[in-house]
Amino acid sequence: MYIGIKGIMRKTIKVSIGGEERTLPANTQLSDLYKILGFSKWEILLLVNGKPRSDDSYLEDGDLVTWLRITLHESPVSESR
Repeated sequence: MYIGIKGIMRKTIKVSIGGEERTLPANTQLSDLYKILGFSKWEILLLVNGKPRSDDSYLEDGDLVTWLRITLHESPVSESR
């Protein structure tokens, strides 16, 4: 921790990611988390405290992060009509 203009500020935050507690820099954005986890935003949808948030939002101490895997399936097309 350090003391800034707005008072005591943390350099790190603790968040739960998929049930595992992780320590991250205090300025971690959701877009950074995709890189940390090794996923593309086209593969998974990150949920913070059960809700989707924009990629440029910052994580906060105590956030619970889960994800939904995104899969695409083509529907079969009948060739005979």
